[in-house]
Amino acid sequence: MTATSIRYDMSLPMRLIRAVPVVLFYLAIIVVVFLMLPEKAQRIPLESIVVLGLIGLFRYGCVITHCVRAALYEYYMYPKLRFAADNLPEDQKMPGKLYVIIPTAGEKPDVSRQMLGSVLDEAATVSSKIIIIVNAGSEKDDEIFHMLLSERPKLPNVEVRFVRQVGGKRGGMADCVGRLMSEKVDQNDAIVLMDGDTVLGAGILKKCLPLFALKPKLGAITTDNISVTKGNWFYRKWYTLRFSMRHRMMKSQSLSQQLLVLTGRFSILRAKECLTDEFVSYLENDRIKHWLHGEIKFVTGDDKSTWYCLLKRGCEMLYVPDAHIFCMEDSGPKPFTMSIKKMHRWFGNMLRNNGRAIRLGMGCQKPFIWWCHVDQRISMFTSLLGPVAAIWAAFWVSPYYLVAYAMLVILARLAYALVLTIEGHRMALTDVPLLLYTQWVGSIVKIYTMFHLHKAKWDSHRVAGSNGQAGSGESFLDGLIPKMQMVFSFTLLLLFVAAMVGVK
Repeated sequence: MTATSIRYDMSLPMRLIRAVPVVLFYLAIIVVVFLMLPEKAQRIPLESIVVLGLIGLFRYGCVITHCVRAALYEYYMYPKLRFAADNLPEDQKMPGKLYVIIPTAGEKPDVSRQMLGSVLDEAATVSSKIIIIVNAGSEKDDEIFHMLLSERPKLPNVEVRFVRQVGGKRGGMADCVGRLMSEKVDQNDAIVLMDGDTVLGAGILKKCLPLFALKPKLGAITTDNISVTKGNWFYRKWYTLRFSMRHRMMKSQSLSQQLLVLTGRFSILRAKECLTDEFVSYLENDRIKHWLHGEIKFVTGDDKSTWYCLLKRGCEMLYVPDAHIFCMEDSGPKPFTMSIKKMHRWFGNMLRNNGRAIRLGMGCQKPFIWWCHVDQRISMFTSLLGPVAAIWAAFWVSPYYLVAYAMLVILARLAYALVLTIEGHRMALTDVPLLLYTQWVGSIVKIYTMFHLHKAKWDSHRVAGSNGQAGSGESFLDGLIPKMQMVFSFTLLLLFVAAMVGVK
C-alpha cells in the first residue's frame, strides 16, 4: 500500500530526518527549563493529582489504542483486502454502472474545472458506464459545466445529466438519488456522493470499486483527504494536521469494518443501499427531537445522515488509505474565525448524530465503534481536565505545577506528532501548538455545540441555512438555558478539579 499512497511519497527515513530539528528544538526547551528549576520545584506534592493522573493515563491509553489499531489495519488487514481485490477476475472488478452525483453552487470556475477534469480522467480508466449528474444551483453554474465539457473529448462510457438544485445541497442530492430509483441497478453498482470542490486523486476508482465485488456486505467506502489550502499559513498548517489526524482515526475505525462518518467530500455507496425511500428521506429531511428545541432539522451533515442510515442496517464501511482526494480550501480573510466555524460545523454534525448512534447499541454496530461514540461525549471534558488542573494547582498549591505540566504536554504532543510522521505526515515546528489548539479549543467548541445543537450553518461560500430554531425567532429561554447548561458544566469541571487538587 505504502508504495502508491500520496502520504508516502517521501520515505520514512527522510520524514524522520526532517523531524529531527523539530524534536531537538522542543527537547532543548524542556531540558533548559528543567535545569533552570530551583530545588524546591522537585518537592512539589504529587499525591493531590493522582486521580487526575489516572484520567490522563486513560486518555493516553485511548490514543495508544487508536495508534495500534491504525497500524494493524494499514499493515495487516488492508494489504490482504487490497491483494484479494486486485486479484479478482477482470470481468468482476468493476460495476456495470457508477453514478457520480456532484452538488455545486457558486464554485469558482477554476475549482470546477479541476474537479470535473479529475472525474473525467478517472472515468477514462474504468470499463463501467459512468453517469455524471451535475446538481447545480443556477443556470450560470450549468453554463460553466457545459463550457468545461466542450473543452474535453467525449468519452464513450460517460453520460452527463443536469438536475437543477432546489432546496439546497440536501434537497438537490435527495432529488438526484430519488430520480435514480426508477433505474435498474445490479448488486455491485455504486453511487458517488461528492462535493463540487473535490478533486479526485489518480487511481481512486480502480482502488475502491473492486471492494464492492469482494465484500457483498460492504455498504460504503471513503478515502484519504489531502488538503490543498490557500491563504493564511496558520490555517494551512492546521488543516493539514487535521487531515493527518483524520487519516489515523479512520484506519483505526476501519479495523472494525465500520466508520464514524462517510465523508461528504467523497464517498462511494452501494447503489442498492441508496435507492430506497428511507435513504432519500434521511438525505432530504433528517431531524432529531430535542427536549428544549423540539424538532431540529439537519441543515448540514448530509454525510452523517447517509452514514446513520447505513449504520442502522448494520452495513460494513471501509476506509481506503491508499486512495485520496484533494480538498480545495481557502482560509479567507479571518483564518482563526474560519477554523472555529469549521469545528462548530463538524462537531455539530457529530453531536447531532452521536446520541441516536449510542442508542442503537451494539446490535448493528461493532463494539469498538459504539465505544467511540461514547468516548466522543467523554473526551470533550477529560481533554480540559489537564490544563484546568494545572492552572488551579499553580494558583493554589505551587506555580511549578504549571511548569511541570507544560513540559509533560510538550513531550506527549511531540510523541503524537512522531506517530503521525510515521503515518505519512511531515512534522513542522507548528505541530505541537496546533495539536494543543485542536484539542483545547476544539473541546470548548464541542461543549458549546453540544448545548446549541439547534444552530447550524454552511460555510460562507455555500448557501447559508438555518433549521428554523436559531436566530431572531429564538425565544428567551431557548437562548438562556443552553448558556446556563454551559456554565453549570464548566462549574462542575472546576469543582471536580478543586476537589482532586485542593488548596494550601
